[in-house]
Amino acid sequence: MATNPDRTCPVEGGEIPDCAGIIAALEVTTGKKVELIAGKPSPMMVQAAGKLLGVPLDQCLVVGDRLETDIVMGYEAGARTAVVLTGVTRREHLASAPVQPDYVLENIGGILDLLTGTRAGSLAR
Repeated sequence: MATNPDRTCPVEGGEIPDCAGIIAALEVTTGKKVELIAGKPSPMMVQAAGKLLGVPLDQCLVVGDRLETDIVMGYEAGARTAVVLTGVTRREHLASAPVQPDYVLENIGGILDLLTGTRAGSLAR
């Protein structure tokens, strides 16, 4: 089991190796493939959280910095999605992404604007 297939994790000044490196090392040394990725991009985590909180998934907002895991997870779960451009994803990545977020936020502060209706955020679709 693994939590996610992210290759890198954004940190101040760049990126560092993330879970995909651990997955690869374990697969190579054991000769076995990971059977389940329980976190992103699997919708399992979002579905479980929605059920636990009693909130319909179409009323949830999944926020992340990575289109191929965070945004896919929200999309697959049936939630709204917002990508923040302060992590891995850059605005130019949106054009070629097969799954588009509902909102594109310059930074995490944009979430408050979305929740309070202060600003609609930038719609990706």
